[in-house]
Amino acid sequence: MAQEVFAVPVRESALADRFGRRITYLRISVTEHCNFRCSYCSPAEGTPFFARKDHLQVDEYDRLIGIFAELGVRHMRFTGGEPLIHPHLPALIAAARRHEIGKISISTNGLLLARKSELLQQSGVNNLNISLDSLEPEVFTRVTRGGNLQEVLHGISAAISAGIPRIKLNVVLMRTENGHNLADLVRYALTQHVDIRFIETMPLGQAGSKAQNAEFLSASEAKMLIEKELGTLYPAFRPTDNGPARLFQFAEHPRSQIGFITPISDNFCATCNRVRLTASGRLVFCLGQENGMDLLPLLRGSSRNEEIADVIRERIWQDKPERHEFVTDPERSSRIFMMRLGG
Repeated sequence: MAQEVFAVPVRESALADRFGRRITYLRISVTEHCNFRCSYCSPAEGTPFFARKDHLQVDEYDRLIGIFAELGVRHMRFTGGEPLIHPHLPALIAAARRHEIGKISISTNGLLLARKSELLQQSGVNNLNISLDSLEPEVFTRVTRGGNLQEVLHGISAAISAGIPRIKLNVVLMRTENGHNLADLVRYALTQHVDIRFIETMPLGQAGSKAQNAEFLSASEAKMLIEKELGTLYPAFRPTDNGPARLFQFAEHPRSQIGFITPISDNFCATCNRVRLTASGRLVFCLGQENGMDLLPLLRGSSRNEEIADVIRERIWQDKPERHEFVTDPERSSRIFMMRLGG
């Protein structure tokens, strides 16, 4: 695992909520379109699309990236849908670099990585998360509703060869689909010298709610299953810019970390440092709730950047909730379209 040093905030973030959390991380969805229809993410028929006129344009993304950078955000992740299908993604990455964002991340399903890894590396991406829920071709195709495993594996190899500094594989835990071969996924990550994260299913949208009800596998049980086949996992070094994953590694494989993300069994809301921006310009304060604010009217009206920044600061302070309600009020999250929100 490459130990990269990323830029740290030159000042404390100006974004804070009522619960003492500082916001330094913005997840930016560039499209609700995706070339997969993963069973835990999307309805089989797909997600309703925004009208083209309601999408943020490149100059509007650039403006918001600059505003959030001035407010103290130092990590931006471009998501979707599938961000690699967006034709202007390199320009958005360039905007993040120009506004001195230290950590620039992409979340992708990997299908287009073979063609685009070199461009991502040259553009300045220094953190890449790739979804890989199974190494069994039939399971992979079923979960993604048509995805080609070999193309994704080829893309992962291309990203490694391109020299993108941090590469992580993301695995959504599903009891019947991949609960039996978690160790195989870990073995693959170890041979590629990349990190891997196992994520509990969340009741986001109808697809996520259905998947959680039918497939939930806790991170603690997943860790036990992996250790049963591969041996003891030891706590690993936790980078200062690390997300919510609890990190482990095998003594004989120090280059790869195995992480477990527990939104259901042991939520990490108390340390949440992020907000989300959809492709339609809606700023969402919590993954599990719909509350947020629409920035598009401000961008296309007469508001100055300073005025937009003041509104963002005030609304995050007032409206970012203390925690999600996945367990106590799942109806809140069941109304969310995961592909629109970007995870």
